[in-house]
Amino acid sequence: MKKLRIYLLHLLLLGNVCQAGMTIESSRVVFSASDRERSLLLANNNSYPVIVQTWVDNGDLKNTPETVDNVPVIPLPAVFRLEPQEKKNLRLLATHIPQATDRESLYWLNMYEISPVETKLPASLSAVKVAVRLQLKLFFRPENLSPSPDKVVEEQKIEPQRMPGRLAIKISNPTPYFATYRSLSLVGEKSMQTIDPGMLSPFSAKIINADIVSLGEPKRATFELIDDDGNIVKGNRSF
Repeated sequence: MKKLRIYLLHLLLLGNVCQAGMTIESSRVVFSASDRERSLLLANNNSYPVIVQTWVDNGDLKNTPETVDNVPVIPLPAVFRLEPQEKKNLRLLATHIPQATDRESLYWLNMYEISPVETKLPASLSAVKVAVRLQLKLFFRPENLSPSPDKVVEEQKIEPQRMPGRLAIKISNPTPYFATYRSLSLVGEKSMQTIDPGMLSPFSAKIINADIVSLGEPKRATFELIDDDGNIVKGNRSF
């Protein structure tokens, strides 16, 4: 299932039902350095209109549209109204501000959804009024990176590091792309153990401790990465 980061920024305690109904066609955006413009389809599935404010930043929740600079992409319109059941294309425009040329850069596309002050509900229901902030990963990708993005799974390195009474797993991403792990499972002679590498930056590595007592000698690893389209791509390694 595609996941977005969602934050409830303001709560007016009017009851016990929380509603947020804006949907987005993708869980991530890959913006190439050769792109001048991209679009993203938004839809308001609520029975009431919403106001949406958009901006791109580095993911810090303290950021606002007024405090952000040096981003490679700006969304337009910055503020707009979505009527009930209305769909709208959000334009993403290149700013041509220089970015790293040997690897991807990660930013976040923010969509701040504000519902109307008054919403009519049946007498049996009450509601919590919220302003919802959705964040999508936005990867800015330079041209001519090698290898190609579809080789990210093949290039991942997973290596057990054995020490007296301890086992650690080193996970390396030697590619110029962000590697987003959905899961990683270690299969040992005694059992299987699941760990969570999260997202690895380009040319980076993580070391995660494993439970050697319950796992036993590690034999292989199976893992899943999320690709550019939000799909799951599987990989495995034998030790």
